[in-house]
Amino acid sequence: MHQGFHPARRAALLSIAGALAACGGGGSGDNGPPPETVGQVINSSLRSTANGNTYPIQVYLPQSYATGTTALPVIYATEGDAPFGSSSPYLNGSYATRFDAFKDVMQRRGTQAILVGIGGTAWRATDFLVPGASRYLDFIVKELAVSIERQYRADPKRRMLSGLSHGGYFVLAALVLEAQAGVAPSFSHYLSTEISVGEHTSPAGVLAFEKRIDGKPLPTTFVIAGARNGNHPSIGIPLYNQMAAQNLPGLVLLKAEYDASHVGADVPAFEDALKRFFP
Repeated sequence: MHQGFHPARRAALLSIAGALAACGGGGSGDNGPPPETVGQVINSSLRSTANGNTYPIQVYLPQSYATGTTALPVIYATEGDAPFGSSSPYLNGSYATRFDAFKDVMQRRGTQAILVGIGGTAWRATDFLVPGASRYLDFIVKELAVSIERQYRADPKRRMLSGLSHGGYFVLAALVLEAQAGVAPSFSHYLSTEISVGEHTSPAGVLAFEKRIDGKPLPTTFVIAGARNGNHPSIGIPLYNQMAAQNLPGLVLLKAEYDASHVGADVPAFEDALKRFFP
C-alpha cells in the first residue's frame, strides 16, 4: 500500500508499507537472471588525497546519454561494492552488489540519471563515522564529484547521496558537518536508509549530534527511510520528529517506512526516491 506524500508541519511525510521478501543480504526478491545492461557501465578507481584510500568507482550512464545533450542528475551510492543489493546470486555466483541493484532499478524505470557506485566497503567503520566521515566527505565532494562533473554531462545542482545503515548515518553526518562549517549542502537530495547510531552508543547520541545544526539554513531535501522492524522506529523516526520540530530554513524533510528487513528496505527506498525526484 502506497499512501503517498503528505504535509507534516513544514516538511512532508512519505508512508509506505510494501510487502517485501527480504532477509539477511537480500532485498529485491527477484530470482531471475540480471537484465542486460541498457546503457553503459564504466569501471575505474580514484585515489583520495583526503584520506589516502583508493576507491573502486563504477559509473552507469543511461542509454540516452550517448545521443543526448542534457546534463543529468547524479546519484552517489556509498558501498557500491557491498554484496547486499539483491537476493539473486549472479555475477559469477556472487550476490549482486548495491550498485548492480540500483542500476537494475534505474534500467527498469528508464531513469535519466547517472549512477556512481563508490566502492571501499571495507573502510565503512572509518569512512562513515566521525571523525573519518569528514575526510570521506571531502573525497566525495572535492575529488570524486569534481572528476565526474569534468568527465560527464553531470548537473552539479542535482546530486543525490545515498547510504544504508552506517552509510545512512554518513548521509546525516555529511549534512551536519557542512552545516556546522557554514557550507551550503553539497547535495540537492540526501537519502538515509536504516540509519545506524554511527560512532555513538545510543540513538540519543545521534539526536544530540544532529541538534547542533538547529537554526542553520538547509536548502536541500533530506529523506529518512527505514524498516518497520529495523532501526527506523528507534533511530529514524525520533530523528525525523526532532528535525521536523526544528528551525531549519529551506529544508524539505521526508520519511518513508517499509515492511522489510534492515537491508531489505534499501532498494524500495531507492526506487521510491527515483519516483519522487527523478521520474
